[in-house]
Amino acid sequence: MKWFDKGISRREIKFLSFIFLAVFVASCEQDNFTDPNAEIPENDGIILNFNTTFQSIDHFGASGGFQDQWVGEWPAESKEPIAELLFSNEVDNQGNPLGIGLTLWRTVIGDGAADQINSGFSPAAWFRETESYLNSDLTYDWSKQQGEQWFLSKAKEYGVEKFSAWATTPPYFLTENGYTFSTNDVAGFNCPEENYQAYADFLAEVMNYYASEGYDFETVSAFNETQYEWNANIGEATQSGTKAFNAEIAEFLRVANAVFDEKNVSTKLMISEAAQLRNLYEGSDNTTNQIEEFFNSSSPNYIGDLDHVSNHVAGHSYFSNATTNESVMQRRSLRSKIEQMGSGLDYWQTEYSILGSDYQQNQNINSFEEIDYALWLAKIIHTDLVFGNATGWSFWTALNQSSYEDHPFRFNLIFYESNVNGPSNTNGSFTPVKNLWALGNYSRFVRPDMLRFEVVDPDYRDALQSVDNFMISGYKSNREIVLVLINRTGSSRAINFEGYGDSFSVINDRFEMYTTSGSSNLERTEVSPVDLEIPAKSIVTLKAILVE
Repeated sequence: MKWFDKGISRREIKFLSFIFLAVFVASCEQDNFTDPNAEIPENDGIILNFNTTFQSIDHFGASGGFQDQWVGEWPAESKEPIAELLFSNEVDNQGNPLGIGLTLWRTVIGDGAADQINSGFSPAAWFRETESYLNSDLTYDWSKQQGEQWFLSKAKEYGVEKFSAWATTPPYFLTENGYTFSTNDVAGFNCPEENYQAYADFLAEVMNYYASEGYDFETVSAFNETQYEWNANIGEATQSGTKAFNAEIAEFLRVANAVFDEKNVSTKLMISEAAQLRNLYEGSDNTTNQIEEFFNSSSPNYIGDLDHVSNHVAGHSYFSNATTNESVMQRRSLRSKIEQMGSGLDYWQTEYSILGSDYQQNQNINSFEEIDYALWLAKIIHTDLVFGNATGWSFWTALNQSSYEDHPFRFNLIFYESNVNGPSNTNGSFTPVKNLWALGNYSRFVRPDMLRFEVVDPDYRDALQSVDNFMISGYKSNREIVLVLINRTGSSRAINFEGYGDSFSVINDRFEMYTTSGSSNLERTEVSPVDLEIPAKSIVTLKAILVE
């Protein structure tokens, strides 16, 4: 007897067979995940549910980190191409993007370690010492941080409209120990309470200065990764930072809110730049569970009613991806906690680069190609957007110079080398890496105010299998649609769209296709929506206009 005699379609047979196979394989595999190099099953049609929508995208950005202060003072012929790569929306003669069109630039508010006679930093960490606009006599010098200011100006020139700022610590002369990092004698926030007003005044003055220069700074963060100790011996520090207890953060924000009100600052105070995502939604110590601590009205640290506090909750996606299950679970938990608050909060992922060893997934890195790092990065962006409902996503850092082992492919969008390994450097060279173009598959095409809509892949209804193998997310603005597809497998995949030509179609029956792979960087082609081929180990963006 034929299957259809029993009322079961071939499509249902195929789907049930795939489910059976997936369950069988999962029972045999210790980690319950599909081999990323496994062959992609044949698909029955990707479903685009345009009417089921989620978050509105605010931006895709990157941080200048501490590096743009040096590169920003190079000669024009050396640094102008870097700005083009980061900010441009132009294309070459073949229609290939010249840059990744970032829509937010994140810059540091310097702490003055570079101004100190003895900063306490290790000589090897010279590139993380920053100037401060505020002098120790409490006068301002707006000629400082010229490198950072140059990148701000180029971002604006290229059309970037959104900016954010963060500080790792108050200026050294406002801290408890006189340094921009903590020492063993500092238990919490490295700033005595009597200096809260001065620190808030400083942040307000910097934000108003930038506003006077025509920059729209949406947020400023006064704290960064306060769950860490940031302790160092004098002369051995490698980065500025301070721990802070939630109660200290809340008290400072109350002071800063009054200062921002008095000085008519339009920028919002954002919290809390949590070191890890789980610090936002769980934890029982006095530095974690920050959404509950700051936005539950019954908490003694509640600051959700302050006019100048942002509704964007900031977290960093480092160390949240040991397994695919952990990656998905953490973002779902964060999303659930934000939704429980019911106070208009959303999630900004403000720092991620490939720290730690999660990306190795028990593989030998000597077998890695550059595209493997880009595919991992795209996976993290996807999980933040689809499972965490992130409205903003930024990379750390746009520029980095470490050449140790595989570091050039992990910690930067653009790898640079200075002509002198020290603050006296005056020039250098750079190389864009695959991470740049992977981020560009999102930032160049998924623009502010686009809505993410539901995409269903019948062959990968299971979230874990999808994240390990083949991911799709969709975005729309009026009639324009953008799809980002990530094929982590070693096999190409032909896809079709359910209902194409019937329930929807696109102008000229063509998608613009932009591919990042081992051999291409956002390379543009035009393709048919029917039997569309997604190359192995690639990140692909599809863009089209829907027919009315």
